Amino acid sequence: MRITKIENQQKNPSRRNLYADDNFLIGISAETLIRFGIRTGDEIGEDKLKALRATEELQGAKSVALRFLGRRQRTEKEIRDKLREKEFADEEIAQTIEQLRELGYLNDAEFARSYIRHQNLLRPKGTLALKQKLLLLGVKKDVIESALAELSGETSQEEAAAQAARTFLKRANRTRDDPKKTKLKLAAFLSRRGFTWDVIAHVTKQLLRENPDEEET
Repeated sequence: MRITKIENQQKNPSRRNLYADDNFLIGISAETLIRFGIRTGDEIGEDKLKALRATEELQGAKSVALRFLGRRQRTEKEIRDKLREKEFADEEIAQTIEQLRELGYLNDAEFARSYIRHQNLLRPKGTLALKQKLLLLGVKKDVIESALAELSGETSQEEAAAQAARTFLKRANRTRDDPKKTKLKLAAFLSRRGFTWDVIAHVTKQLLRENPDEEET
């Protein structure tokens, strides 16, 4: 086949339409055109056409991944799931993830640290809940453990639980439940946030002592 015409796409000027023997052959990006050095009059065989298509698919996968990353930080699993949803081939997905990792756009360890810091700041959770969520997002167990250990000095589980409990008690004070009921509700609330029972017992006792109105009589 011989390339007889190369023209800009009307709806996307950054892409080009290639024609072989005056029939439409393929649409490619200007980057791919330059990379392969394609010009009018060039002969193009099946192997080169296959390489063009593979390059375009990989660029498409990278574009989808970068748009997805533009909304917020993601894990490798989230990117992989998104690209599978868009029906990209496993090889293209693997190459995309590898390239994004090399560029520093994907880093599950940094994601785990960022997620833990964010939760501790805005919505304190226990290690059990943090681990469960990060595992669901595809972060490996050893990476999670390392992030938790690294950040343990920033906010202890007792501090995080106390912060969450104080917010709960402010609401509880408005409902004027009896102290025993409040204590049970507080323990259940902290349990749902993923705190261990040792932490819950310690924090509940401490905070109810700080709030004598909530002490059992």
